[in-house]
Amino acid sequence: MTETITLSHHVAGRAVTGSTAFEQSNPALPDDLRVEGPEAAPDLVAEAVAAARGAVDALASAGIEARADALARIGRALAAEADRLALLIARETGKTLGDSKGEVMRAARLFDFFAGETLRNVGERFASTRPGATVEVDYAPVGVVAAITPWNFPIAIPAWKIAPALAFGNAVVWKPSEISSATADALMKIIAESGLPAGSVNMLLGAGGAGKALTEADGVDAISFTGSVATGERVRLAAAQRSVRVQLEMGGVNGLIVMADADLDNAVDCAVNGAFFAAGQRCTATSRIIVEEAIADRFVEAVKAKVATLKIGDPRDPATQVGPLAAPRQKQLIARQVAEVEGTGLKPLFGGSAAEMEHCFYAPTLFDNVSTASTLGQEEIFGPVAGVIRVNGFDEAIETLNGNRFGLSAGICTRSLLHAEEFKRRARAGMLMVNLPTAGVDYHAPFGGTGASSYGPREQGRAARTFYTILKTSYQKAL
Repeated sequence: MTETITLSHHVAGRAVTGSTAFEQSNPALPDDLRVEGPEAAPDLVAEAVAAARGAVDALASAGIEARADALARIGRALAAEADRLALLIARETGKTLGDSKGEVMRAARLFDFFAGETLRNVGERFASTRPGATVEVDYAPVGVVAAITPWNFPIAIPAWKIAPALAFGNAVVWKPSEISSATADALMKIIAESGLPAGSVNMLLGAGGAGKALTEADGVDAISFTGSVATGERVRLAAAQRSVRVQLEMGGVNGLIVMADADLDNAVDCAVNGAFFAAGQRCTATSRIIVEEAIADRFVEAVKAKVATLKIGDPRDPATQVGPLAAPRQKQLIARQVAEVEGTGLKPLFGGSAAEMEHCFYAPTLFDNVSTASTLGQEEIFGPVAGVIRVNGFDEAIETLNGNRFGLSAGICTRSLLHAEEFKRRARAGMLMVNLPTAGVDYHAPFGGTGASSYGPREQGRAARTFYTILKTSYQKAL
């Protein structure tokens, strides 16, 4: 029997119902789960922004210790509910159970980390050049933050936006993806029980107009967005028209360099993990595998052998390594993009259009002898699809890596310290991996890229304060 979850918006500490505007089913087993949710109209968006505006003063009055305690409570609740939440994520989005639980624990640690940062928001005090005067530098909250989050990390990405926003005294209006709204609702209910003032976090659901209305709403002081390049550009323009600060994370066409001196087993593990785990639905996933010609044939055969051992199936099964894409529309998009690549004459070594699978499953797909200038070499395919680009030597590998407008994550597999250091110096990407997959980052370290991948200050870690605070400089002279 299908379980149906009917969702509501959360505004000013209360649930707000509405007629069903979108649905999401279990992408692996559509008859297992159906999620139904409403669309937030502009008047409800305005109400949520007003509630957040009122909560900013309430958060300040409560003090930093109250905020720190609330964030710590959210972290503990997430950890305690990790198994239940992981199963919900697996059922709603198709993420494997292991990855889902790891994500929940990452969210828990993000809230715990920013509980500490709440107490460490220190400034400076020093003498002015004018005798008898002093200078103080402190960090004040921006105000009302609009957070727009995607479905591929349905609890971790909201955590790394909401937790620092609250830590530094801001209130939040949050619009999650319609593909992962049940998971968002579960997180919102935990936040609502944390002791924060009503309106500190408001959640608006929707599949279309809600996000646009939020980015254009009067009273929003900052927008933090993670999603597609096309939508991100619209968000940036909307923010610019109103002089609102904005932070964008928009994916990448991430490259992994495999040098001839690499440990082959490790390089294969890095490539397979980066390209195909999480069904390729990570913004840091490996799209381009840039391999020295001297070992390319051996490397490709080893990747084929490794992929053949992967267990693809029900994401609720703990043994599953690769689950489905998150929704039918994602599968349709990936299938269309792969068909376009095949239409240029490239034939996949495995996967592709000939490996049709049921429901939202899509077979891991690898193309060889890909051109840097091709669609596969330049554009993001947000699924388990990658291309091998063969090069001669380190310099050509770096030139190929940098020959792309994106610059989120990049990696190299090598035993050479010289190549590793040169890679870190010359690679144009925000996050650099040496002998590690391009996907996989820590919760206490800055996250972000260059070029078309990112815009604005970094997320996560101590760097998050830059976006969520306003630096104030005060001069004072005692009379």
